[in-house]
Amino acid sequence: MSLIKTVPAAPLFRQRVNAAPVFLDKEDYLLRVRLLKQRMEKKQVDFVVIYGDREHFSHMEYFTSYDCRFEEALMVMDREGKVSMIVGNEGLSYSYQIPFKVDRYVYQNFSLQGQPRERPEALHQILSRTGICECSRVGLVGVKYFEDGREGDPAHTFDLPAYILAAVYRLCPAEHVVNFTRELTGYPDGIRLRLHTPKEIAWAEYAGCRVANAVQNMLEALAPGRSEWEVSARSGAGLEANNVHPMINFGPRSVSLGLKSPRPDVYLELGQACGVCYSVRGNLTSKIAVAARDLNSYSEELRPYYENFYKAHFAAMVAWYEAARVGARCSDLYEAVYAHIDHERHGITLNPGHGTGTEEWINSAFSATSDHTLMDGEFIQVDIIASKSDPVRTSICEDAVVIALEKTRLQLAKEFPDVWKRIRARQRAMRETLGISISDDVLPMSNLNGVYYPFMLDLGVVFAKQEQ
Repeated sequence: MSLIKTVPAAPLFRQRVNAAPVFLDKEDYLLRVRLLKQRMEKKQVDFVVIYGDREHFSHMEYFTSYDCRFEEALMVMDREGKVSMIVGNEGLSYSYQIPFKVDRYVYQNFSLQGQPRERPEALHQILSRTGICECSRVGLVGVKYFEDGREGDPAHTFDLPAYILAAVYRLCPAEHVVNFTRELTGYPDGIRLRLHTPKEIAWAEYAGCRVANAVQNMLEALAPGRSEWEVSARSGAGLEANNVHPMINFGPRSVSLGLKSPRPDVYLELGQACGVCYSVRGNLTSKIAVAARDLNSYSEELRPYYENFYKAHFAAMVAWYEAARVGARCSDLYEAVYAHIDHERHGITLNPGHGTGTEEWINSAFSATSDHTLMDGEFIQVDIIASKSDPVRTSICEDAVVIALEKTRLQLAKEFPDVWKRIRARQRAMRETLGISISDDVLPMSNLNGVYYPFMLDLGVVFAKQEQ
């Protein structure tokens, strides 16, 4: 039996981390290419064609470092591991940042409207130059794969633009073309569901430090009368790509809308719902509770929910952390969470956790019926969103973790001792200050993991679990 109480925050929670940058290089991307090549051999596919656009870039970026800054693009890889990039006018020069040899083709219909179109080559002609022909078996990767019984035949249902699909069909029969996206993001063993090397873990931890620093800056900038925009400007965040839109939300309407922020004309009021969220590609942190200094400064309409909404949500998050370890069944984590909260009283509509990475949400196996067990290297966003209206109240304490076996942890400690030292300090703070008995398998990616500020104007106080 345990209860939730308030305790003094550990100094670690306020520390900014000036972590050494970790950048992926040629060998890291070639490892991923080899993983894709192995999967192609296993599934007997001759070519994989990966689609990307301004929003849906992550599959392509994962293997090449190329993201679609302006235009659509295609990555084509054959069974021998040769990679071809089909890009628009502005993507051509940008593609030279890919750290290994690729073949490049310009398809000008990928270029922005009104740009030069003097090259007449059609898409199917370019695809044929990569080697795709009538006898080829082709795996297409769009944004998502489809489940049985939802869209007819999932293996032959695609979410790519129709003209791209038509170009592939001009070269090989439709029955030779399959949706290959599941091999990247599907359970149990999608390539992108886990981090495969200590360096990838260090890359994620560096991103975690970046987002935690920005969130800490914004939390310290919270003050009644200050606008969402003013607080965002004090984040100290660099101008780097996000994996989800930054959110600074003050008051019922802004918290309800979430993504429509920050605004220069929305000001923080004492006792109201309040939250901040920041991400970079590779990590995200979000904290939402109440802009209060103590329980007495909660608004009258929110004060009655302190025990059964805010504390209950923290208890559910504690249960998630304590149940997580390599081999844990995702349905068991789901049950542990819902022992403390429920859909109706807490407004839970999404999964209690999901895979993360370059984009914020890759997939989720956290459901009541899931038989997926957490695997070594799995990269997960601890994301349990409680949100109700009348009155508007939202509770979020969202951070990322990596699940890792002892062998992986020892490799990380050897190759990145500073990263490992920070992770161990976070584990101790979670156990000793927050009362969360996490497994050694759970690697917190930032100093804010599990840190819940019930009074967001007093960062010296946090929720913690206490055994009775």
